[in-house]
Amino acid sequence: MPPLSRSSFPKLGFGVGLRACHYRDFLEQRPAVDWLEVHTENYLNQGGWDVHVLERLRHDYPISLHGVGLGIGSAKGFSNEHLQRVRDVIKRVDPMLVSEHLCWGAVNDRHLNDLLPLPLTKEALDLVCLRVDRIQDALGRQILLENVSTYLRYRDDAMSESEFLTAVAEQTGCGVLLDINNLYVNQCNHQEDALAALHMIPVNLVGEIHLAGHLKTPDAVIDHHGAKVDEAVWTLYEVALRRFGEVSTLIEWDTDIPELAVLLSEAHHARSIVQRQRTEAAALCLAEKQQQFSNLLFDSHNEHYFASFFKGDMALTEQRFALYRGNLSATWEKTLSAAYPVLKTLVGEEFFNALTKEYGKLYPSEFGDLNLFGDHFADFLADFPHVAQYPYFPDMARLEWSLHRAHYAPDPTPLDFSELMCLPPDQLDEVQLVLQPLCTIFASEWAIVDLWLAHQTTGEIHFPSSIRSPNYGLVIRPQWRSDVLPLSAPAHEALSKLQQGNTLGTALDAAFALDEAFDFGAYLQQWMQHGVFSDRRNHTQ
Repeated sequence: MPPLSRSSFPKLGFGVGLRACHYRDFLEQRPAVDWLEVHTENYLNQGGWDVHVLERLRHDYPISLHGVGLGIGSAKGFSNEHLQRVRDVIKRVDPMLVSEHLCWGAVNDRHLNDLLPLPLTKEALDLVCLRVDRIQDALGRQILLENVSTYLRYRDDAMSESEFLTAVAEQTGCGVLLDINNLYVNQCNHQEDALAALHMIPVNLVGEIHLAGHLKTPDAVIDHHGAKVDEAVWTLYEVALRRFGEVSTLIEWDTDIPELAVLLSEAHHARSIVQRQRTEAAALCLAEKQQQFSNLLFDSHNEHYFASFFKGDMALTEQRFALYRGNLSATWEKTLSAAYPVLKTLVGEEFFNALTKEYGKLYPSEFGDLNLFGDHFADFLADFPHVAQYPYFPDMARLEWSLHRAHYAPDPTPLDFSELMCLPPDQLDEVQLVLQPLCTIFASEWAIVDLWLAHQTTGEIHFPSSIRSPNYGLVIRPQWRSDVLPLSAPAHEALSKLQQGNTLGTALDAAFALDEAFDFGAYLQQWMQHGVFSDRRNHTQ
């Protein structure tokens, strides 16, 4: 038959397997449990005490029929007669869910009455898909197929059980009954990764979850359904809930069956896990989780939050979280080292790295573009008490930041001075020259320009004899490399006036007021050579 259209599976809540020793409890007390699951083969006959009890209880509890005898993967032992009897039970009981096991159990001349492991091969996959199609066609409804625990794996397995189960579900339209205990048992027996197996199953395929106990022996872990759910299985269940949602959950217990109260307590524990996850989800939405993660990165004194925030061993969790914190610090150091190489040289690598950590905490990155991260470094240095004895550091940071931003500025379109030179002197005085946006006029009471130039590879400038000496400069980028042109005080004054929107005549008057011998022609030639002015100029009317 073609794949069924998969509808949403019913959400039944938390159920227990109905066993004969608990019949009287249910008949007389109707204990509070959301639903009941029974083994289909116990009700194949149309009369008797078992059928009578189920008929009475199905009016008060949703019922799931869980088959253990069809042997879907039996190559030459599958019984159509058994399938018809299963169909008759379904018609009588009208269950909410119908499920079977991914296994085989019969050969030509005998039925082995066990859930035996299938080779995970293409041949077996094709057979199982044909069988599931035949079963769903005969029953007129979707079934769930359960992963089984095994003690052996075949040499010719071509896929994992999760891949096999997913392929069957996707090709036939059946759903998956995910037995969490069986995942764990197979992890122990075959060194398979239960978490990986769980995550390989698509979210929309799982319609029911089974939880049960197991027995650890020297030879294997046995899925005996005769104990409380193991803590490792509860942990996997929590992961499954986060992945698949609040899927109908059943507590299975088939051997050494205790009082009903024990099963109900296990079902209550499953319910409490779901309720806790709901509470956590309501209290901590995605945005809040990410905010909390961010807070933990920035505050190393918040480790006490780890226990409620992350899973696993606390000591290991703290060590691993430190990797994220280290990544953040390394990003800060790398980014600021690129923007402030001279400052790093002045203070030394170790102290500079400490500065970047303090800066990052006070001025976190605000953009995905890390090239903007160091924008407040000069302000940070001005307020940071541990560098107070070096008052020129903030100005060095301002100069280096101007160089850094010039490096990433849009390509300039320089002014064509040929037109300018053709103007008569009276009109030239009225011209307003506009500096390139990437150019920054710089002034400091400290010898910052000389100090910066002395750290460049050209070696043309010597270290200043005194740091307390006024310095002026112009940050430029004539082609691809940012640079600093030293300026005299009059040249700085002239450029400052032009940047303020004054005319060339006004700018020259201000420069000559400081130095009558100011050589404007030499500076103008230098500025023209480096493309300092933009072609966006104005002529006053």
